[in-house]
Amino acid sequence: MKRTRLAIGAVAFAFALAASAQTPAAPAAQAPAAGAAPALEMKPLGGDRFQIGRIVVDKAARRFTVPGRVHALGEPLEYLATAPEGMKAYEALFELDVRGTAFNLACILIGLERPSFADPWMGRERGRRLEGPRVRVSIAWGDGASRREVAAAQALLNDDAGVAADKIEWVYIGAPASDQAGRFTTEETGTLIGFIHDSNSVIESATPIGIGAYGSVRGHAMLPPKGSPIELIVQALPAAAPAPR
Repeated sequence: MKRTRLAIGAVAFAFALAASAQTPAAPAAQAPAAGAAPALEMKPLGGDRFQIGRIVVDKAARRFTVPGRVHALGEPLEYLATAPEGMKAYEALFELDVRGTAFNLACILIGLERPSFADPWMGRERGRRLEGPRVRVSIAWGDGASRREVAAAQALLNDDAGVAADKIEWVYIGAPASDQAGRFTTEETGTLIGFIHDSNSVIESATPIGIGAYGSVRGHAMLPPKGSPIELIVQALPAAAPAPR
C-alpha cells in the first residue's frame, strides 16, 4: 500500500510506543523528521494507554479521546472537526486541541489502516461511498452526573437537516491526498473529520452529507454554547461482514 513518508514514520513511531510499554521508564519519543512533521511526545499512562499531546490512546480498547470545544454552531458546516486555526475551521462544528499528524498517529495506534484507492481520490468525487476501516465517533460534554455523550452524527445534524443520524457511518481514510502532495496534507489544512468527501481529511462520512444543499447542516441545538469544552471519542469498530453473494 502506498503511503507517504510521514505515514511510514508514524507507523514506526507506533511500534516504538508499543515497545516502550515494556520498559519501566520510557523517554519521550519523536516522529522522524519527514517534511514539516512536528515532534510528537509520548507519555506512558500505564497498561496499554499513552498520551500524545492532549490525546489519550487506549490501545487495548482500540479507542482514543481528545479535548476541544464547540466552534461554529449554527453556521453552515462541512466538517465535524478541525485543528486550531485550520483553514476550514469556519465550517467546522468542533475545534480539537490536536494537530493533524498526532490525530492520524492516534488512529494508527488503535489499529486503523488506510485503505488503498485504485484511482487518485479527488474531492470532486463526492457522490460515491467511501470504503475504509469503520469507526464510531462520539461527542461528550459535562462532568459527573451531568455528563452527556451522543453519537457525532446526532450532534452534527440539526432538526431540519433532512438526514437520519443513525444512517451516518464514519470511516478512516488517512488523507489520501497526501500521496500526491508528498507530505501529510492534514498537518497543513487542519481538516481532521469531514462529511463532504474532502481528500485532506483523516476520517470522513462514508456517504457525503449536505452536498448540493450548503447550509443545511448547522449542528444540533442540544450542544452547549459556542466555546464550551467537549471531548471527542474515536472507537475502532470490527470489520463489517462481507455482503452475501
